Amino acid sequence: MKSFACGLCSLVLAFSGSLLAVDVRFLAWDEAIAAREVAVAEGEKESKIENLHPLQRTGPISTSVPEGIVTVRALDKKGPDGKPLHLPVKVGTAMSKPLILLLPDAKSPTGLRGYAIEADSASFPWGSFRMLNATGKVLNMGLGSERKQLPANWQHVDLKPSGNKPLPVWFATPEAPKDALYTSVWKPDPEMRRLVILLPGSDPRFGPLALKVIPEDRSSLATGP
Repeated sequence: MKSFACGLCSLVLAFSGSLLAVDVRFLAWDEAIAAREVAVAEGEKESKIENLHPLQRTGPISTSVPEGIVTVRALDKKGPDGKPLHLPVKVGTAMSKPLILLLPDAKSPTGLRGYAIEADSASFPWGSFRMLNATGKVLNMGLGSERKQLPANWQHVDLKPSGNKPLPVWFATPEAPKDALYTSVWKPDPEMRRLVILLPGSDPRFGPLALKVIPEDRSSLATGP
């Protein structure tokens, strides 16, 4: 009887944990996605995602994550039954402050794909740069004296340089490590963190690599979205 009670207690705790509310923010991949009408859905309840933007996170939306899933409702896309279509986004049960990137996906009925990353300050600390490689190819990078390799599978890589002096940054392929695809100077700031998304360059004038940098200031969290 005691073991049954313990097992039941564990089951209840696990179920309760899966329904705990978390604050979710969103980031649009581009202007076309930012113009979409979308909401976070919980059964019949929905919270419209306001101020969706490709260079700025939205404000937080509190929602439960049953089985580690956040459901995005496409208000501008309807199925054969005339009802809005839904996109399940896996955030897992361990994420406490998910940031969901909404990406285009022609194969999805909603036209969207979601990719979640943990944006809690313990995982993504202030003063750091979080790299997301969306080029489809492995890249090497250097920031000051630090060297990292960026996988091609969207697995993020974080760098947190010490101090606040400007540092040279470069990116190159492993096959041609001395031929930089991009060079610049970045200045660390302990009051900021930057999400950096690397993309294939679309304009030959600016080289084969394009960077989308989304900064976040710690003070903005105190004043609200």
